[in-house]
Amino acid sequence: MKKSIFVLLFVLGNVIAEAQVEGGSVGEVIVSGNRVVQKNDAQWIFPSETELKHSSNVYSLLGKLSLNGIRVDQSSHSLTATDNRGTVNVRINDVPATMEDMLSIDMSSVVRIEYTDRPGLRYGEDVAYAINIVVKRPQSGYAVGTDLTHDLTRRGFSDSFFGRFNTGKSEWGIDYSIGYEDMRGSKVNEKADYHLTDGSVRTIMRNDLSIRQRSLNHNMRLSYSIADSFRVLQIRMKYSGDLLPEKSLREIEIIDRSTSIAHRENSGRRHSPAFDVYYHRDFGHHQKLTASSTVTHIATKSGSAYDEGTPYVYNVKGRVWSLLSEVIYENRLKPFTLTAGAQYNQKLTDNEYAGDAQSLSLFRSSEQYLFGQVSGTLFKRLQYVAGLGGSRRYYRQGVHQHDFHVFRPRVKVSVPLSKGMRLSYDYQRSMRTSQIALVNDVAFRLNSMEMQMGNPELKPTAVTEHTLQANYNMPRLTVQLEGYAKLNHRPNMHRYIRTSDNLFIDTQENQPHCDVLVGNGYVRYDIIPDCLDATLACTYAHFDNRGNYYHHCFNSVEGTMILNAYLGNWTLMAYADTGWRWMEGEQRGKNGVEIQMVASYQHGPFSVSLYLRNPFRAHPLVHEARLMNENLQKRNIVRDGEQGNYVGLNFSFKLSHGRKYRDINRTIDLEDKDAGILK
Repeated sequence: MKKSIFVLLFVLGNVIAEAQVEGGSVGEVIVSGNRVVQKNDAQWIFPSETELKHSSNVYSLLGKLSLNGIRVDQSSHSLTATDNRGTVNVRINDVPATMEDMLSIDMSSVVRIEYTDRPGLRYGEDVAYAINIVVKRPQSGYAVGTDLTHDLTRRGFSDSFFGRFNTGKSEWGIDYSIGYEDMRGSKVNEKADYHLTDGSVRTIMRNDLSIRQRSLNHNMRLSYSIADSFRVLQIRMKYSGDLLPEKSLREIEIIDRSTSIAHRENSGRRHSPAFDVYYHRDFGHHQKLTASSTVTHIATKSGSAYDEGTPYVYNVKGRVWSLLSEVIYENRLKPFTLTAGAQYNQKLTDNEYAGDAQSLSLFRSSEQYLFGQVSGTLFKRLQYVAGLGGSRRYYRQGVHQHDFHVFRPRVKVSVPLSKGMRLSYDYQRSMRTSQIALVNDVAFRLNSMEMQMGNPELKPTAVTEHTLQANYNMPRLTVQLEGYAKLNHRPNMHRYIRTSDNLFIDTQENQPHCDVLVGNGYVRYDIIPDCLDATLACTYAHFDNRGNYYHHCFNSVEGTMILNAYLGNWTLMAYADTGWRWMEGEQRGKNGVEIQMVASYQHGPFSVSLYLRNPFRAHPLVHEARLMNENLQKRNIVRDGEQGNYVGLNFSFKLSHGRKYRDINRTIDLEDKDAGILK
């Protein structure tokens, strides 16, 4: 088998090399340096000219870079963590960026990609990976473009349009995007065993007969910035929302003592304006100051109805106001670099539940966060980062009031072992909080046997992380080996309560611990530089969950493979992963196998791409979850025909004139998106 794979890669490499020569490329390979440079707190990745030339946008570029732990869905313009550790934070020149920002970047202006799988003190909660795209700033001319993605095998599209106009120190920008989906292929099969108070077991199966989910969303943004070599000021207004109701209709077959049909219907409408201001000042003498502030309002109206013999109907009218602000100071001194910052967040959530789930959920929360750190080099070899952050989190809802404090120490040291090889150790402690929707007194029915309930007594979780990592970087080879431990002390985990009248309530409580140990190996090799590269990654995880009434352990293995081939103006990409498997509390889950293929043709400013997802799989498994509570055992299997044999077509073009670049450009997106509604 190994010989067959080697022969296949050798033949494919020769075919690609011949195609390159016929297209006028040089017949020899020149390697000038490492594509990956290991820095103190991140990896600096320098895309090759071929990777930039064959990328229509940043999502396409990130897919070619094959970053460890990140799945790039080029058709939906999304980045997700394959290991479910948290979110992916994307920035342009060190400030959070939107999808529209990423689509509008001129590939010729990209300098490097800064990637880290252990974000530091500056990043907020639940950030597993951070990507900073360093680009040059345009100072003249204009650029306009569009990115159109249309589904060929289902009913949906996502279209984006942008314009950037520069003159002197000023830049005006406008973005508009629209997306529509009409999904009908998802099916959920559920089997639940309810252990009743009299000792008997009641088994109920709920199987979807039909489902339809529709949504239409719009996003529009206007921006203005003025910049020179020392300062940047940007002002931006944004509006996003669902202008037409989102409807979800499900017809469910209930197999209990007899067979019956249940119906579930959801509808919703959301509007969210946002306004932000960003300021950056370079004082010279290696000193910099960055400040930003964002105000967001979210207005939501939604309704839910479920009839499983007895109708259950409720509506939600929600309003959220939030202020997010940040100040960062940096001073690059001779022996070390000092970085300090402060964040202040204020949020008011006023959600009114009416109908069968009556409640007034007026919820106030605020957070203050201070941090400082130093980084540098000792003895010309040992690189270090040392810092301390402190958070205060305040909640108030009715008679419930909480005030929490937590310290966030962070220490990282790394040392070179040989040419291209570096060993590092990272320790950090942070705080995790539950969603606002869970930290309230709202309760509503899920079905005839189950109810979901918030818990105002939930407290934030202290999370300790240890990472030991070895990196080996050569011009054509990148290798990473990692051991990782995440220790959650008194985390928020599900608790299932059986009442005397056989109602099963799903709530959350702070319970002893939910720990995970991970081993990861990652290899990327340029088989033929600028022609063919391959990436393999494998992750082993051990989960140890101890609740107030149980102790569960689970082991899982996940693998990823990526191939990129460049044939003249054509680019071929193949991606596959086995899906992440995990256990948290009494819930064990796994994602389905994901297969993606992309064929792109790039000519000047125009690009056409054909996306294939899960080929030859009509109804792929999307998600499977098992609940192993002593009184309730449940298995949910989700299959989606919309994601099987998916074919999508993307067309994009960017037209520019008179573009000249200098320095860097910064944008910001601190918009709040959490409406605080229990779903």
